[in-house]
Amino acid sequence: MTIKATLESKQLQNAHAFLALMSVPDFDGVAELLAPNFMLEFFPESLSPPGGKHALNGKETVKFFKRATDDVFEYIVYLPPLYTFQGPDAVVIHVKSEGMTKSQRKYENEYMYTFQFCGEKIVKLGQFVDSKYYAEFFGAGGVAAAGACDSDA
Repeated sequence: MTIKATLESKQLQNAHAFLALMSVPDFDGVAELLAPNFMLEFFPESLSPPGGKHALNGKETVKFFKRATDDVFEYIVYLPPLYTFQGPDAVVIHVKSEGMTKSQRKYENEYMYTFQFCGEKIVKLGQFVDSKYYAEFFGAGGVAAAGACDSDA
């Protein structure tokens, strides 16, 4: 196996590890996968993003997901990917999730995650969510309205 093939294998493992760690949840483990210059972008742009920001840095990302889990969800898990594609320093995963909110509402959504890597670290993550389901489920303000994006997050 070449060095490039080994690196691509590790990138694929880390993309899958990100989703697995989010399901546990293990936010310290998630943070270890992120590059210092990591950026999360929410798509589509028409979707009301958390706290009104379409992009979060690594620290903001971990805090956002932790806050959503602590304040909004009893649990949320990613199901086995429907599709996974890999290219140079990139992995794309189509996946669904299942969860339960603190108010006992079942949550099922669908995502496309686009991972970009520098070496083994994730430098950029695009999160495309089923925006119709998201808007209907959370209403105006999205998950932020559900308490996951308070200013002290």
